Amino acid sequence: MRKKKRKIPKTAIEPLMRHCEFLSKESDQTAEEIFKEYLELMNKYADYFFSEPWPKKYDYEKATTFTDEDIEFLTEGEKEEGADRFTAMLLKKNINLEHGFMELFGPFWTRQAFHKEFIRPTYEPVQEAFDDLSGGDKDSRGVLDKLKEKFDIRLIHDSLVDLAEHEYFDKITGRLHAGILELLHEEEGLPPCHEYRCKLARKSLHNGGDGEREENFE
Repeated sequence: MRKKKRKIPKTAIEPLMRHCEFLSKESDQTAEEIFKEYLELMNKYADYFFSEPWPKKYDYEKATTFTDEDIEFLTEGEKEEGADRFTAMLLKKNINLEHGFMELFGPFWTRQAFHKEFIRPTYEPVQEAFDDLSGGDKDSRGVLDKLKEKFDIRLIHDSLVDLAEHEYFDKITGRLHAGILELLHEEEGLPPCHEYRCKLARKSLHNGGDGEREENFE
């Protein structure tokens, strides 16, 4: 007997495409390329993605709560699959029959809930250390070297980017924060970053300085 093909609701196609168009504005990919990647992820992880009927309506609580099935799915596979699996989960939790796909706010709410529950606790020790150090030493290299004594550079980077989303810095602390992010990319070996908060902080650092290399800003 031929297996029934698993599909997303027809109502999801148009809002999902609009979502891809929005993402393409901040990406080097076209909306069509992003949409194709989404379909490939749905097919690649079909056992998880199509494991239950699509809900009739969007349920905020369900979209921001993570089941044992979700966690098992996210922790399976190779480490390199992490981002793809997370994207598949975001898509799944925001598809329903009524609206099709929740576009911008749905994935944002799901991402924020996951971040608060599972990711932010790992950042807190770095953020607390930065707060303590920024009260005294204002030299970016000096503060970074002290942070490196306890933490991995990738964790430092991600923690400071997260901190920028939830804290308001005065001018001096903001420059210290941006200077550390700059050092992490320019001297510590981290690759070019596509995190908006990181790019914004480093750009402000260059704008506030002599402007050199601004045209080559990553």
